[in-house]
Amino acid sequence: MPARATLLRRPAVGRPKNDSGSSKSLQKAMRILVYMGEQSPEAGVTQLASELGLTKGTVHRLLNAMERFELIEKNSESERYRLGLKLYQLGNRAVESRTLRSEARRLLLEMSRRSRESVSLAVPTPGGVTCLDRLESSHTIINICTPVGSMFPPHCTAAGKAILAYMTEGEINEVIKRNPLRPYTQFTITQLSDLRENLRLIRQRGYSVDHQELERGLSGVAAPVLSAHERVIAAVGIAGPTLRFRGKELVQKVSLVTEIAARLAMALGRLEEHQAGPAIVNSPETYTFKTSQKE
Repeated sequence: MPARATLLRRPAVGRPKNDSGSSKSLQKAMRILVYMGEQSPEAGVTQLASELGLTKGTVHRLLNAMERFELIEKNSESERYRLGLKLYQLGNRAVESRTLRSEARRLLLEMSRRSRESVSLAVPTPGGVTCLDRLESSHTIINICTPVGSMFPPHCTAAGKAILAYMTEGEINEVIKRNPLRPYTQFTITQLSDLRENLRLIRQRGYSVDHQELERGLSGVAAPVLSAHERVIAAVGIAGPTLRFRGKELVQKVSLVTEIAARLAMALGRLEEHQAGPAIVNSPETYTFKTSQKE
């Protein structure tokens, strides 16, 4: 074993001098990715060069190289660049081994068993909301078309809206910019003013509802998983046939999803104290609930 370890280290001694140039290029490429992920999900060569202190030629060369690996995409209409879907795929695989998914899995199993519906775990990602985990129900024939690793339409799904509601104003604007308010059904929210009002109600109630906004006959409820400082970590959701999301059944599902969200936050060590479940303040038909958490 010691001899083998020595052999593995020897190539580093004779490393060519121009390797430092490759390292610098890699660092510059990573700076571009980080900048686009944190500051500007879509940018042009001139903007990137100015913000990062690089030449346009260097930026163009690095963007082309990353485009070949699907880390970057070019918008053919605007001639601007954006993060590629390969980053979402790699990011989702990385997160799979982290605490969030492993802790959430057992709670999703419990929520699926108790609700007898399909359940999901969503997380905020650059420019949108991504499905991190899902368990399908064997008690419905409705096909829910958001597989693990894909993005929820944020404006018309319970999980998407639960996360949007706790984003900053700037983050919401970026998500809407990347995901226009497309009408999926006659119930889809397509006006920004209506969406903002809906998000305000979600923050007030502590949960979100989707009544056939993505697909006719399909409804859902979701609740955010929050940090101690009210930052959204994830959202857990329940979805199924609309007929099973009314009256007392809806009351039970809202109570369950908010309970699971609070327990997941506790399991992650993100909450300073236990948050009680929702208290119903009006009839089930009005869907008005509130949590004991202070606004």
